[in-house]
Amino acid sequence: MIFLKNKSIEDFFQTSLKMIINILIIYIIIILLLGLGKTVCSIKDLFPTEDFANRFSQVITDILSFLVILELFRSFIEYFKAKRFRLHSMMDPLIIFVIRELIVILYAHEKVTWQNLVGFSALIFSIGIVRTLAVIFSPKLQ
Repeated sequence: MIFLKNKSIEDFFQTSLKMIINILIIYIIIILLLGLGKTVCSIKDLFPTEDFANRFSQVITDILSFLVILELFRSFIEYFKAKRFRLHSMMDPLIIFVIRELIVILYAHEKVTWQNLVGFSALIFSIGIVRTLAVIFSPKLQ
């Protein structure tokens, strides 16, 4: 009798978990649509011709930020499907974020030293190695 009660509770938990995940996926889609709308609407900031370079830089930064968020949410959806975090899928948003930061710094014409470039290169290289090793030595699913 206790086994049947536990099975019923487990079924309730699994059903509730699926409902929560579906609600989260809908919420993520809404957030992505709002973010896309904000990114697309930021193009109107370009039209006043004074200070075009700074406004264009901000639009590029918004687009790159949206791509990072998109990749992060894609990783969340993959987690919901696989029911576990995959290290290689978590490395993708990190790589994109680091490259985004590098592009923003370079595009803003900030003074970039060779030490910064070597640091970014080492960081991207090490994240790439971790991602590659995570794919090669991925645990087998049962």
